[in-house]
Amino acid sequence: MPRIARKDLGTPFLHVMVQGVNKEYIFYKEEYIEKYLELMSNKLSDYDTEMLAYCMMNNHGHFLMYAEHINELGELMQKVNLIYAQMYNRNEKRCGVLFRNRYQVEPIYDIKHLINCIKYIHNNPVKAKMVEKCEDYKYSSYNDYIHNKGLSQSKIIKSIFGDKCDFRELFNNTYDKKYMDIEDDNECAIDDYITQGIAEFKQNESIKIEEIFGNRNVLKKAIDYLNKCCGIKYVEIEKYFEISKGTMGNLKMKKNLMILEGVPKIIKNL
Repeated sequence: MPRIARKDLGTPFLHVMVQGVNKEYIFYKEEYIEKYLELMSNKLSDYDTEMLAYCMMNNHGHFLMYAEHINELGELMQKVNLIYAQMYNRNEKRCGVLFRNRYQVEPIYDIKHLINCIKYIHNNPVKAKMVEKCEDYKYSSYNDYIHNKGLSQSKIIKSIFGDKCDFRELFNNTYDKKYMDIEDDNECAIDDYITQGIAEFKQNESIKIEEIFGNRNVLKKAIDYLNKCCGIKYVEIEKYFEISKGTMGNLKMKKNLMILEGVPKIIKNL
């Protein structure tokens, strides 16, 4: 089945997952989890987007999001992940891409799917045998729902379930459809790795995207960063940037070359 473009998902309810590259434990400290949640909370106010449920695990996080405009969700996740990656890399003395991709997304089309998605998100620590019961886990919105506070009090949730919903009974009695962690194909993941790498490189160097392709020394530095810090193969960089093998060879050997004309269309929005 072909992938549906994010802009064509056709629903404002979205199950979003972020995950560490190579499933690394990028949220292994409580302070890191709290920092990521703080970033999400602070940046949400900049967009017409709401978080309806969440669960943070050691190497990934799940979120039920409401976004009328999918591009705003994309901008939100890019900003949050970039700021978090910079903080994490600085603290851990590492460089390069931190997240497996920008974010992974599954559209929610009906009420049963929505309820099951919330259950699935909250059940992650139980499934991982970190706790025996959902209410014992600190970094999820489960207790918000059970005690009718926090995220469960959003206008969107109230409009769906009413003011006096017994969420404990609702979650216990709802049929559990089979869920799997959301997976993107490898090609999409590589594109996302490069997108993240270029965004980090821009931020680190305090430059605009046009400057990378207008100066061969900066382009060489960017390619070195993608290869050495982000682990991207030269052949993938060639394909992504639409660079010929000859040009790439000259870059690797630091020879003079013609500057690329324009900016590859795939990264114009960075």
